[in-house]
Amino acid sequence: MIHNKLVHIFFLNKSLTILLCLILIIHTNVAGQLTLEEAIRTGIENNFQIKIEKNNQRSNIILNNWGTAGLWPVVSLNSTIGIASNSLEQKLVNGTVIKRDGALLRNSNAGLLISWSIFDGMRMFATKKRLEELERNGELNFRRQINTAVFDIIGAFQLILQLEQQEKALRESISFFEERKKIAEDRFRVGTAAQTDLLQAKTDLNIQQANLYNLKNNIQQAYTNLNHLMGRDPSIVYRVQGNIIPDTTLTIASVKEKVLAGNFDLLMAQSQLSILFQNKREIISQRLPVVTLNGNFNFNQNRNDAGFTLFSRNSGPSGNIGIAIPLFNGGNIIRQQQVADVAIQSQQINIKQLQNQLHRDLLNSYAVYKNALELAALETQTLQLIEENNMIATERFRKLAITSLEWRQIQLDMINCQTRYLNALFTARMAEAEMKLLAGVLVN
Repeated sequence: MIHNKLVHIFFLNKSLTILLCLILIIHTNVAGQLTLEEAIRTGIENNFQIKIEKNNQRSNIILNNWGTAGLWPVVSLNSTIGIASNSLEQKLVNGTVIKRDGALLRNSNAGLLISWSIFDGMRMFATKKRLEELERNGELNFRRQINTAVFDIIGAFQLILQLEQQEKALRESISFFEERKKIAEDRFRVGTAAQTDLLQAKTDLNIQQANLYNLKNNIQQAYTNLNHLMGRDPSIVYRVQGNIIPDTTLTIASVKEKVLAGNFDLLMAQSQLSILFQNKREIISQRLPVVTLNGNFNFNQNRNDAGFTLFSRNSGPSGNIGIAIPLFNGGNIIRQQQVADVAIQSQQINIKQLQNQLHRDLLNSYAVYKNALELAALETQTLQLIEENNMIATERFRKLAITSLEWRQIQLDMINCQTRYLNALFTARMAEAEMKLLAGVLVN
């Protein structure tokens, strides 16, 4: 008896332990409710591509200094120590003969060298300007990546809202299909309807339930995709909170002005044009003289076991100014300058092409945006009519006033109308986000 109680207590405690572990696991993997603002903030902090662009931006910041541009002098310290074994034979004018094998020669020297280009045809200033533009270009690319990531997060978030609202609408529609099947069963049981009506009602119900399973799978994939865009573990479970509410106040004129002033692709193209101009200045600087200031401090010491000079040492500073004047290098500088001019012309054409392309994309997005808003308003009215018609059709079907196929068509019309309405809202919301992405104002 006591043994059985102990066994019972053991398994009870073990079950409680397992239950607590499961609760902890669920609590760890569930993030609760998530709003769009929280998703955007999390994505900006954790998105992998944003982190990569942030590192690229840091590299450009590090390189942008006068040392990289070549303004500061180069200082180097050189030192050597040598030893040699020589066979020596000398005859001096006074008749002395020196002959020795294996005489050691020890030599040591050190030098401090400073070389400073005090004028290089203004190349260093052009290089510094180019480095500044590269830093600015990196910052623009970083901000562009943030806006792109936010656009992707908005799209993934709104898609989940759309799919979940479709799931809710489909569940409501399935209840009508279940009611239709029940009525068909009752009518078949009393002999007032053919078996084909019952079979068709069951088939239609199964089809809608299969659609519901597929919709659940799409929702699950949408959640894992949003987790990835936010830089989180794809297995984290949570629920999104919000509605698909597009901004209906946008006008083509206001958005176009922002696009021309703040589009990151356009700003980066203009920055790249400035970089090409600085490259050309660096090429032109090669045709001008280069003035270099050189200074050094040398120390040299020699020890010789044999010979006329057994020991010598000298040290001291020295300096000079060097001037190099380029005269002819096969016309390479001229050709490089011509290539730079071609690159500048191509970039100017690229900017015009980009401006035209942005105008096209803006017009297309705005047309989709307006059309989707109008379609959503129309489908709202249509949905009200279909819902009322469906309620009437249900009662008429009970009273044998309409056929099973007629009621089936009304139910399908309601599902299709709900889908069109939600698709129109999603399309309008994404067209709005795309226009703001073109204008570079998704994130301030």
